[in-house]
Amino acid sequence: MGTILDVSCLKKARSDRSTYIGIPSLSDFPELIHGFTTRFGGVSTGDCASLNLNFNRPDPADNVMKNYRILGEQLGVSLEDMVLSHQVHDRNVLSVDKRHAGMGLTRERSYSDIDGLATNQLDLMLVTLYADCVPIYFYDPIKRVIALAHSGWKGTLLNIATEVLRTMKDVYFCRPENIHAAFGPHIQACCFEVDENVADSFLNTFMWAKDFIALRPDGKRIINLEGIITRNLLIEGVQEEKISSCSICTKCHRDIFFSHRGSNGKGGTGAAFLMIRGKYE
Repeated sequence: MGTILDVSCLKKARSDRSTYIGIPSLSDFPELIHGFTTRFGGVSTGDCASLNLNFNRPDPADNVMKNYRILGEQLGVSLEDMVLSHQVHDRNVLSVDKRHAGMGLTRERSYSDIDGLATNQLDLMLVTLYADCVPIYFYDPIKRVIALAHSGWKGTLLNIATEVLRTMKDVYFCRPENIHAAFGPHIQACCFEVDENVADSFLNTFMWAKDFIALRPDGKRIINLEGIITRNLLIEGVQEEKISSCSICTKCHRDIFFSHRGSNGKGGTGAAFLMIRGKYE
């Protein structure tokens, strides 16, 4: 496996009130801007305090726009160069280019029902939203193609990760063995309890899913979503050493990250972001 994103970075994030943390394995590529946002540094209040990036939460749109501007200023990226997903917990992946720049922020989207984004364009930042679901970052340094996938349990069941790989292959002619995949913070198996019917859906979809599902004494099942996604990436030909894991649980660290389960559905939403710089040192 590649470099693990673990809790060692959280002490600094908490003390510095950092607006985002980086993805360690992607730091090997200086041409990338990458990260996952925290709750810190924004203007939102109440349950959405403070860096809520979701317009569909009980938070004034002006606050959300200000939060995006704060993030953009720190990254040196304008809102007009960001592209936002339109997430519905499905497996649809959209290939975007400069025609989509600003959509979801400074102008209306021309698309809907999109949980994955991919591009080979420089200076175009992909943005997907999270509050426990699994963010997956993809990069092919040979073809210079990036992608982001929002994979909750429904997206994992639908295997959106494989759909991203298919898009990268069919649209950009990427080869799986050249692709690096990394996970951002998400709800871990320690906190991801599901009912029997959800567990059965995984068992019926993936014959090997039992390796990533455990039974608790109270009858609840716990699922390791990252493990299931990783197995599917390996099946599709992504090399194990190019897959980077994450041990940060958003629910366990809900003082740093937004967590849907940790807030009983009343919190805000963070974001994963990924971009290829046009110029870099």
